[in-house]
Amino acid sequence: MPLIITQKGFSVSFGSIDPDKINELPEEIRAAARLISEWEYGKPFFELNTSGSTGVPKRIMLNREKIEFSAQQTANAFNLMPGDTLLCCLGLHYIAGFMMVMRAIVNDCNLLITEQKSNPIDGLSSGIKIDFASFVPIQMEMMMDDANAVKKMNQMKAILIGGAAVSDALEKQIQTLQVAVFHTYSMTETYTHVALRHMNGQTKQDSYYPMPGVSISLDTRGCLVINSFLTDHKPLITNDIGEILQDGSFKLMGRADNVINSGGVKIQLEKIESVCGEIFSELGINLSFFASGIKDEKLGQKLVLVVEGASWSKEMINNFNDQLSIKLGKYEVPKEILFIDKIVLTKTGKIDREGTMKMIRKP
Repeated sequence: MPLIITQKGFSVSFGSIDPDKINELPEEIRAAARLISEWEYGKPFFELNTSGSTGVPKRIMLNREKIEFSAQQTANAFNLMPGDTLLCCLGLHYIAGFMMVMRAIVNDCNLLITEQKSNPIDGLSSGIKIDFASFVPIQMEMMMDDANAVKKMNQMKAILIGGAAVSDALEKQIQTLQVAVFHTYSMTETYTHVALRHMNGQTKQDSYYPMPGVSISLDTRGCLVINSFLTDHKPLITNDIGEILQDGSFKLMGRADNVINSGGVKIQLEKIESVCGEIFSELGINLSFFASGIKDEKLGQKLVLVVEGASWSKEMINNFNDQLSIKLGKYEVPKEILFIDKIVLTKTGKIDREGTMKMIRKP
């Protein structure tokens, strides 16, 4: 019988969870225990929040049959077997953490529960082996600097990274890992990932490949449209601007709602961030950042770069801008670099652009 395990060594069998005694369990496994109990009692629908990273969070009802289908698809893709241990270190009220619990239930796997923190492997008993895990980029960045975490990761079958873009510096670090690492294209509406990009090893990929049964097309805006069993075989229109390649894979160019108009020139913020990330890596800068637009009387919207940390010297800013000018058009170079002590994150660990900009604009 599969077990729920905590990093402190406590474990409880899935089948022995008494719904009336869930509150007596250790705090970190109560939410998972409730989900397991609800599943075992045949609950037909589960309500989840979207992340809210691109707009107002909304509630979505997930169908039991589709949850099971998605969980089995993941097991097939990564050769997950009964008795394997899956790490759950993301919030269970959102799709990434929720589906890790569901994968354990559907595929008879053990479930290791840790608190949601920047390095979820820190403090984990050396005797616990993890077979499969999912992280957000910020967690991955922290663990790549921890020799023990790297050792643990290299013992896994596969690792998923999702929820946000992966920086150029992190992608380079991932090349040193032996474990297969995949960047996911996912959302709550599709019951987690519907496409994968292998990030390292001999089969490293530059584009995302749809999961079996998933059809990808573009709408008139150039945004991705998803069609699969998980969408009831109806088109799910996204705001993700994409490019579909001849082999059926696709690349992400950015979000339609992350385009600003500066002096009549449309600028894709993700492109700016990608180039800035490359230069950060070249200059040895390891700071969180994002591009944004702020109101400007002359330009309408002024392109700015928001960087977490102390202000740079004038010389450093000039050097950085010189590097940007080589790789970007003159309208794509940020007009100003804004520094903030701490960039605001969503509950799922993504950069909250709107929340951070509100902090910057406070008098």
